[in-house]
Amino acid sequence: MADTVFRFDRAELHTATRELRVDGQPVPLGARAFDLLQALVVHRERMLSKNELLDMVWPQLVVEENNLQVQVSALRKLLGAKAIVTVPGRGYRFAATVHAVQAESAVAAEVAHAPVPVRGQADHLPALPSPLLGRETELVTVPALLREHRLVTLVGAGGMGKTSLARAVARDMGHVFADGIWIVELADVSDPDALPAAVARALQLNLPGRGDLRAELAARLQGRELLVLDSCEHLVWAVAALVEHLLHAQPGLRVLTTSQEPLRLPEEHLLRLDALAVPGPDALGDAHAHGAVALFVARVRSVLPGFQLDATNLAAVVDICRELDGMPLALEFAAARVPLLGVAGVRQHLAHRLRMLKSGTREGPTRHRTLRATLDWSHALLDDDEKKVFRRLGVFVGGFGLELAQQVVADAQTDAWSVLDLLGNLIDKSMVVLQAGSVPRYRLLETARAYACDQLELAGEWRAMQLAHAQCMLSVFDRRARMAMTGHEPMDHWVMQCTPEIENLGAAIEWATDAGERVLALDLVNLAAEFMYQAGRYPECLSWMRRVEPLIDAQIAPMAVARFKLGLAMVGLHGGIDGATRLRLLDDARLTFEQHPPQVVLVYTMCMRAYVAGICGELRLAQESLARAGELVQRPELAILRGVWLYIQGMVCRYEGRSNDAFAAFIEALPHVRKAGDGRTLFYLHNNLAAVHHEMGNLDEAVDQFRATLALLQASPRTDSEMQAFALNWYAHALTAQGALDEALVQVRRSLPHCRRTLGLRHFAGPLSLLAARQGRLREAALLLGCDDAARQRRGEVRTPFDTRTMHATLALVEAGHSHERIAVWRVQGTALDEEQTQALVLGQAPGLP
Repeated sequence: MADTVFRFDRAELHTATRELRVDGQPVPLGARAFDLLQALVVHRERMLSKNELLDMVWPQLVVEENNLQVQVSALRKLLGAKAIVTVPGRGYRFAATVHAVQAESAVAAEVAHAPVPVRGQADHLPALPSPLLGRETELVTVPALLREHRLVTLVGAGGMGKTSLARAVARDMGHVFADGIWIVELADVSDPDALPAAVARALQLNLPGRGDLRAELAARLQGRELLVLDSCEHLVWAVAALVEHLLHAQPGLRVLTTSQEPLRLPEEHLLRLDALAVPGPDALGDAHAHGAVALFVARVRSVLPGFQLDATNLAAVVDICRELDGMPLALEFAAARVPLLGVAGVRQHLAHRLRMLKSGTREGPTRHRTLRATLDWSHALLDDDEKKVFRRLGVFVGGFGLELAQQVVADAQTDAWSVLDLLGNLIDKSMVVLQAGSVPRYRLLETARAYACDQLELAGEWRAMQLAHAQCMLSVFDRRARMAMTGHEPMDHWVMQCTPEIENLGAAIEWATDAGERVLALDLVNLAAEFMYQAGRYPECLSWMRRVEPLIDAQIAPMAVARFKLGLAMVGLHGGIDGATRLRLLDDARLTFEQHPPQVVLVYTMCMRAYVAGICGELRLAQESLARAGELVQRPELAILRGVWLYIQGMVCRYEGRSNDAFAAFIEALPHVRKAGDGRTLFYLHNNLAAVHHEMGNLDEAVDQFRATLALLQASPRTDSEMQAFALNWYAHALTAQGALDEALVQVRRSLPHCRRTLGLRHFAGPLSLLAARQGRLREAALLLGCDDAARQRRGEVRTPFDTRTMHATLALVEAGHSHERIAVWRVQGTALDEEQTQALVLGQAPGLP
């Protein structure tokens, strides 16, 4: 036998001489270990079950499974832990990339024809071009379903990997069925009447052709056990009729089909194939463990063998996987473009994905040569009404509810009920994704949405549908806002109902601005400011308002301008707009609202003016504003806002150092806020009650109240990262005062993901400086005080008396070990700390800082 060499990583496997070399040096390897390694390498395109490996390595012997585990462990010590992957409960797969193989076919033939007592015959099955990644669960689930059900259909969008999964399952189950498994590719069969003959040809059967071809085919399938029918969507009714006939005629037959829509047979068991897993924002550390990333990296390595996932490309790779929705075919196309464009270049050009993403080879079906061809195939299966609804749904970003779809898509020819039926058809045909929940939502995968937008352009409907979408967003948000502001609906309902549509709201604002729809853009962004303030999402709304601001001129109605200024002051609360500017904006808005109704907006303006004046140290102005708001909330129609007014009154008392009065105001506000259903204000009431306990020296009560507040957040149907950041860091401050320093640091760590999404940890640098000081990290404490100085200056915010006490407590500890001059220098240096440096400093991970 000629010497065949498999090269992978630092190793070479010589089959003729039965030798393993690592770094060019022979490595002692037992006979069983060599046989096991050779089997895994030769069959690396698939997982080998434990029984298969036992039969290959210990033919005609009965041995314990532990022997296999021992040999795998020995090989991993030689080749590295990642060379052989364990598929839990099933078997093993060789994962290292084979860079160079000589005479592989000879070895494959020898191993494949070795005396292994395997029942199935899978030699006729198409070879798998590469291991199937990211489908470990499905590789267990589908065989289990086939053992339990006679008809299983893999359903999913084009390019989702249905064919690859079906072939991998067929390979893995080759030893289960005595007569083997037969795969029939139907993509090239266009005539439904030719379906039985096409299946017969694939199975190498000759049909007499003298009667019913379905009956003749059924008769010839006597004894066959598993039939795989691939790509059935364009012949779905004909396939359904044929499968129903075959299952009835041959009780021992099982059928696995792949299709973009179900066959709708009583015996059918559906498995909808979703996209590969994509890491979320907080899971970048184990990104490689997610199927989408694993597939993308493996495919890039096949064209760039030295490619590694590291800190320089991780964010770009994850963005690509996320933008492509974890769709396997799209990821393969993207990986093929990396040699030409680089990872960053691929990410940069994803806006043109339908032009950019193409196959790097001539292999595979024509419909999978380009991303556009895949979508063309799926789109061609829709009727005209389905095509209209599909393309119009392309205006939605990040999903949509049924009511929105009906409002935007319906026209004189297609009413709301028809939209409902057609939407159901598109879900069945895998063109729209159903997101299950108490209130279902729907979405187009981003690639499908890009295609739908192209179809809108071709149909000449782009501007009309974008306008309809923007007007729909205005209607929905305005209706919900009015109901919440007037007490006809709990504030929380408004937030929870509209939060899923934030991406649509942002898209509508962007389009209206770019299209020159000035009044529409301003109305949208004014509603957005009211809503995003309640939702605690300030920065993105602030960016929307800055985008719309240049559209304002003398022609815009004064009330719209006043609402814009109020909104700008609200969403600029924690950064982006300094205190003096916010006060000027609120004064301008107040003057307009004093002259015109509605009074509800005036109450909010006066309360916001009181709060901003308080944090800026303008306490007289704060009290004047509170007095005016207090007069207004005495009116019955405005009583719903009394809780908000009392909350702001308590906050102003805190800035005046009147802790007892603040506590009383917060307590009085609670029932009013609960009645209004205002979960956001309710949280801040509870959080500030805990903080006031701390101010008054009631540490045990403060800690208990913070714990209760966190439990309230956990149980609440609406919460956001800003709330979590405030609760956790002020809880850490109370724990610091108690002396529970380790527990305090645990809470700070818990807050980090929430801080990154919202305010940043620099917002809490003042209380965290005391934690560092009490840990004995005096230099870090002084730096954090400087960080707090700068953060407050940016926000235009003074310290409350309690904040000042915290600062003095920190300084007392620092001054015990360092001179005033050195502390002053550190404090100045601390003003330059960015968010990343602040986090590292708080956690004790930044020794190199100045």
